[in-house]
Amino acid sequence: MNTQASILAKSLNMTIFSSAIAVTIALSGCSDNKSTTETPGIQATEKATKIVRQLSESLNANYAEMRAKQVSNVSYQLSVNLDTESERFSGVSVLNFQLAKNNINDLTIDFDEGTVTALKVNGKPAEFSYDKWFITVPANALTAGENTIKVAYERPYATDGSGLHRFVDPENAEVYLYTDFEPYDANRLFPHFDQPDLKATYELEVNAPSHWQIISATRETSIEETGDTKHWVFPASAKFSSYVFSLHAGNYAVWEDNFEDIPLRLFARQSLAEYVNKEEWFKPTKQSFAFFNQYFDVRYPFVKYDQIVAPDFNAGAMENVAAVTFNEGYIARGEKSTQAKMSLANVIAHEMAHMWFGDLVTMRWWNGLWLNESFATYMANLAIAEASDFENTWDVFYSGTKQWAYRSDDSVNTHAIELPVASTGEALSNFDGITYGKGASVLKQLPYYLGEENFRVGVSNYLKKFSYKNTDLDDFIGELGKAANKDMSQWTQDWLYNAGLNTIKVNYQCNDDKISQFSITQSAPEGYPTLREQRVQIGLYNINDNTMTLSSATPIMYQGANTDIKAVIGKACPDLVYPNEADWGYVKVDLDDKSLNAIQKHINAIDNTTMRLMLWQSLSDSVNDANLSAEAFVSFAITNIAGEKDYNVVRKIAGSLTSALGYLTTATRQGQKDYSALYSQVEDLYLSLLQQAEAGSDFQKMWYSRYVNVSKTSKHLANLQNILHGELSFDGLLIDQDKRWTLVAKMNRYQQGNYQALLVAEQAKDNSDTGVKNAIYAEVLRPEAAIKDKWFNVVINNPEKLKLSTLRYIMWGLFPSEQQALAAPYKAKILAHIPKLNEGSDLSMLESFTSSLLPAKCTATSEQELADLITAYSEMKPQALKSVKATHQEIGRCIKALKLLK
Repeated sequence: MNTQASILAKSLNMTIFSSAIAVTIALSGCSDNKSTTETPGIQATEKATKIVRQLSESLNANYAEMRAKQVSNVSYQLSVNLDTESERFSGVSVLNFQLAKNNINDLTIDFDEGTVTALKVNGKPAEFSYDKWFITVPANALTAGENTIKVAYERPYATDGSGLHRFVDPENAEVYLYTDFEPYDANRLFPHFDQPDLKATYELEVNAPSHWQIISATRETSIEETGDTKHWVFPASAKFSSYVFSLHAGNYAVWEDNFEDIPLRLFARQSLAEYVNKEEWFKPTKQSFAFFNQYFDVRYPFVKYDQIVAPDFNAGAMENVAAVTFNEGYIARGEKSTQAKMSLANVIAHEMAHMWFGDLVTMRWWNGLWLNESFATYMANLAIAEASDFENTWDVFYSGTKQWAYRSDDSVNTHAIELPVASTGEALSNFDGITYGKGASVLKQLPYYLGEENFRVGVSNYLKKFSYKNTDLDDFIGELGKAANKDMSQWTQDWLYNAGLNTIKVNYQCNDDKISQFSITQSAPEGYPTLREQRVQIGLYNINDNTMTLSSATPIMYQGANTDIKAVIGKACPDLVYPNEADWGYVKVDLDDKSLNAIQKHINAIDNTTMRLMLWQSLSDSVNDANLSAEAFVSFAITNIAGEKDYNVVRKIAGSLTSALGYLTTATRQGQKDYSALYSQVEDLYLSLLQQAEAGSDFQKMWYSRYVNVSKTSKHLANLQNILHGELSFDGLLIDQDKRWTLVAKMNRYQQGNYQALLVAEQAKDNSDTGVKNAIYAEVLRPEAAIKDKWFNVVINNPEKLKLSTLRYIMWGLFPSEQQALAAPYKAKILAHIPKLNEGSDLSMLESFTSSLLPAKCTATSEQELADLITAYSEMKPQALKSVKATHQEIGRCIKALKLLK
């Protein structure tokens, strides 16, 4: 799965079903259900105890462990009936498996909130019970060895993007279906054993409208047409976990190609087909296949490869075996920037890496999910860097994925990379910058630590040894250690089982213009005291003819609180030192005073692009850490941004400027000091840079986007209105439909011009799904009490049964920062609704609601209120508690940042 790349997921909106469950253990023959401290599924089974599954929407890890011993050699025969009109589907699931000898436990079959119409065990009707989330078949209805259970069932289609999701295209009324199962939603398609270590094969038959495409893990062997219906037959698949099984259906447009002997297909809605550039998909697909087949030394195992662009998809993409799904945001209705094309290529490579790491070899339980995602993230960037047409891949990784990791690791919600997961409800609660960004960054340093070829060989041996099996972390680390002949136990403990972000700083002295003493000090944050060993490079820079160049890059290993570095003794005394040259390590850098002074005088004179990028990031970090005032940073950026010529560095400066301007705007709004003139200076600067940018260039696209984003004063809002009307234009820049919606949203947010009529006119032009959502968003943004009341009630009561993807647009637009007065009347209602959401099972809605609508101001009063909420919410599900803790931390940072402005 790729979530950072998600167009819609501003936070990782894939968190679902979270609640810790305890497994009740009742001694056989007893009726009082007394609990025991024995571990279910291990000691309990050995002592002939009976395990009763607790009624819950989640699957408990201990129960899953027991069930993996209870059943084995699983295969499924599936038949599913689909049509265009009904909001329900039906099917038959045949479960073939072997039951362990001497089994005394009832057998549960996962099936979420459907209807069981019939059930047979070994060909005969059998006693069973169905309790909303799973079917229970009594132990005495089963026999040791081979068993077959046949379940006939019905279920509603999903509307939240999980399970089997149904979408009706507002442009042409075509129905599209797709599945999304991670971690525990495959049982929303068919009854089965929904846990990763019960891998199975799948045979599938589907009855569907004759004009539909049906896509799954294999290619169909036959299609029979009867009237308006076709019967599709798919052969037995390879053996894999059910969360990466798939069924996608609808009148999808299709494009075909090949990589060597691997058939490639691309699918998208008919109404989006005109915007699909197939080469933006097939070219990186082929490049990635060539790279991975060679790097892993394991040929792609799943025969064919389909990519489906799915409507209402919540994440960036999902690695279903041979049938990967993607967010529709990767199809642009206008010209893409190089950055956008690179992002797509990266996501394609990420999901493809999962075919080996995650699908072919799979973690035993969800505590290992991080390794799937971290590995795919690292390998995707390696593939783009080594085998694509894109440049500066690792700079993009540094400024995006790695900063996400640093922010997450430096937050109140930081956690170890590897940690226990008690249930499927907790599986995605830590699905964040640690899971993706830190894990990938840690893997990125391993080739430096172990040697590049040792790392590659270890990965290859791991995939060969464990193909079609399930593994634990020790299996992976063990193969790396064997390949490098290195004991990895301490490294594993420090990096994977301990949380926290370390900081390093250099201390050095020079005599006779030569380094005479040099050391690195390493510190750890309070509460996370681990000091780590890491291989980095010491970069020494000197000014020569008004250019600051890298004099030397010295690889070293540091560890502990202080490490003396002898390798640089005698080198020329530097003007600037950076102890993580070329970004080998995962660590925060605290620059020495001399280096900071050099940056202030010569940042645009540094001839190393990556170094400039990292130094700008250090300055941005200083603002967020309240060590540098936002005003000072904005002034410094205004002075230097025009002199920067690298696209990635400019993007970093502009992004950091946006964050710093947020603090200045807050200070202005709260009457601390009026920074309106400085803000207007940035608006003017962005317009000037847009006007100067080369026609059609990536810089022009970026400056346009930044200008629209920052504009809020009457002068610049009038410019945006003129752009919308075609009265102001820029050579080479097409104002496509998506750009028009951004402008309409701005007009409505600030009530510029005839904003109501503009919205009505734009709705008439664009009745697509994207248009419908953008129209809602634009209206919700209006600073009008009646509008807020209308849409808040929709979110709370959802009378129109809107999809989660649409509800998110509403929540994102309800209360922008300048509309705090309009938000005030809803504070109590919001706080009252969170516990209600917490009591339900829709954890995606809980996460979206708390992250979007939690009341917060940059004041001491609000900070205390949030602190009180943390206590009040201490027993709530992670989706609620983590949102409150993160918001509380951000308010604290904001207060500190504002104090620097006094």
